[in-house]
Amino acid sequence: MEFTAVILCGKGKELSPFSLSSRSTGFPKAILPIANKPMIEYVIEWCFKGFFAKILLVTYDNEENSINEWLNKYKKQMELNQEYSPSIDILTISNSNSDESGAILYHIYQIQPTLDNFILLPCDFITNLPPQVLIESYRNKNENDLGILFHYRNTLDLEDKVKSKMFNKNYTIYSEIEPDYYNLLDIYSKVEIEKFHKNLKIRSHMLWRYPNTLISCKLLNSNIFIGSNEIFNIFQMEGDKYNETYFKYRPITKIIRDLARRSWSHSKAKETIGFQIIPKEASFLRANNLPVLMEANRYFMKQQKTNRQQEKGSHISSDSIIGNNTTFGEKTNVKKSVIGDNCIIGKKVKINGCLIFNNVVIKDDIQLENCIIGSNVIVNNKSKLVNCNVENENEVIEGTQSKGDTLLCLTLENLKTNEDNVDTTDGDVLYSEHESESDDDSEEESDEEEYHDEFTGNEDGLFAY
Repeated sequence: MEFTAVILCGKGKELSPFSLSSRSTGFPKAILPIANKPMIEYVIEWCFKGFFAKILLVTYDNEENSINEWLNKYKKQMELNQEYSPSIDILTISNSNSDESGAILYHIYQIQPTLDNFILLPCDFITNLPPQVLIESYRNKNENDLGILFHYRNTLDLEDKVKSKMFNKNYTIYSEIEPDYYNLLDIYSKVEIEKFHKNLKIRSHMLWRYPNTLISCKLLNSNIFIGSNEIFNIFQMEGDKYNETYFKYRPITKIIRDLARRSWSHSKAKETIGFQIIPKEASFLRANNLPVLMEANRYFMKQQKTNRQQEKGSHISSDSIIGNNTTFGEKTNVKKSVIGDNCIIGKKVKINGCLIFNNVVIKDDIQLENCIIGSNVIVNNKSKLVNCNVENENEVIEGTQSKGDTLLCLTLENLKTNEDNVDTTDGDVLYSEHESESDDDSEEESDEEEYHDEFTGNEDGLFAY
């Protein structure tokens, strides 16, 4: 049984201001760095362990050049190292015509009619779980399961207040069919329940058919789904429902949820979706927002030690990761931080718990704590930044004192923002960061769409209300 790995390179809206979807200075989400490597490399290396027959990178047309340039360099490096490398191709879709990730699945359905077994993957996960574990779950699935959707539990050691900001959890409804094997029944977002419906609606017919039903709001969607062309056959047979408009305005998770509802929303049970929880013994996280991006870097800092020699008069802790051709001035201290390639760090600089991209210049007598500094940034003398994010290409003026802000470049993009948030002094813009964090940026949903997406009854007309 051969599999094609389909990696969805999401837009990365929750990684603002470092993603291309949010700022013109940004990078495609897939090549944002984790421990000085593009995040998609970790996913591809995970795919190598599964010996998948083919890897397909799905990206948007405005990101194609950057992704293709990275991929060519990566393939050359693989050839030099004489490492195993399956076929890796790029599938480009129009950014303007894809309002939701379901449009990606529809595009694959149209151009890949012979696609047999496939595994859908986000481009942002880090795990030590071998892919064979997931593949074996799929091979042992029930006959009436069209595929398996995988969820995971948070393994990050964080305070509850921080968790609530980092993870947008859903109400996941599933039933135990066999020991440690489940069927997905339904999914509701917390926004839908708490803002619109004010309560969680459970269909009585679902409980009659699945008396061992469980509800969880602690499980997180990994967005890993394994399926086969049986799903595409259903799309074809029920073409009136699964048309282009349906896919265009629907995220993949909701399409999978609609398929799962087939098991209880008809007078006779139809094909459905299996449901598995990634073992708690495995590490699993998704770097789909800035707090988790920082945690992903810390995950690797705990495992690696710097192998570079200390600069004269500077001190770099053993749990920091330092890129190539990066230099440090005297009396500089670096703790628990990741610093990219070709950076110049001046004298009397204190860096603690930071993520610093490539080609950054940090001048003298500067303090940085829990900050993300974008590429090609210049931080001028005697500045102190705490819990700040600095956009790529920005220059922080001398003596800046800032806490909990996002420092953006002054561009026409800022005209879209609230005037109360803008400080035009010296060409810099400061924003307090109060953005909500999403569990999956490739599947952002508007509140209006959530409101109109309520399930209205049985498709056979037997259980409608």
